[in-house]
Amino acid sequence: MTSFLNKGLQHLLHLYNDACGTVALHEARIKQLESTVADQGAIAEAKSRHYESLMKKVTQEAELKLATAEMDHEQAMVSFREGIKASAIVSLLQARIKMAYEAKETGLVCPAWPVDSWVAKLKELGGKAVPLPVEVGESSKSAEVVDQVGDKKDAGADAGEDAGQDAGKPEKVGEDAAV
Repeated sequence: MTSFLNKGLQHLLHLYNDACGTVALHEARIKQLESTVADQGAIAEAKSRHYESLMKKVTQEAELKLATAEMDHEQAMVSFREGIKASAIVSLLQARIKMAYEAKETGLVCPAWPVDSWVAKLKELGGKAVPLPVEVGESSKSAEVVDQVGDKKDAGADAGEDAGQDAGKPEKVGEDAAV
């Protein structure tokens, strides 16, 4: 029986040593895994900080682009409003100048109207100049000139006819000629 007990005891010692070795091995493996987990945690934390940094940078760039776009839009709107104002002023000046020319054409002259300053302001704003009534009515004036020339020709022909009728009458000499 002692052999059995010796065998059993040796076997138990062997099992105990195996168990202790396995435990030591597992403990070493656990320490290694804990170290790996800690390293992975540190890596994950570093990546997290890196991505947070990138996100902040991208957010700042996006905010900067947005602010720039808003400023550009605001400047464009100011420019657009100024353009509309200038266009409205140009239209009003053109209408005033045309009204003044038409009034002058009809014989109504208003000295309180600063037409010259309106024309200067219109040129300053780059508006299209309002043509003078002379320029507008130039074709009608040339028609009037043609009509006047035609009337003069008709008058000259009438005078020639009158001269031809008087050709047969004797000229009066003396006192009657003075009258």
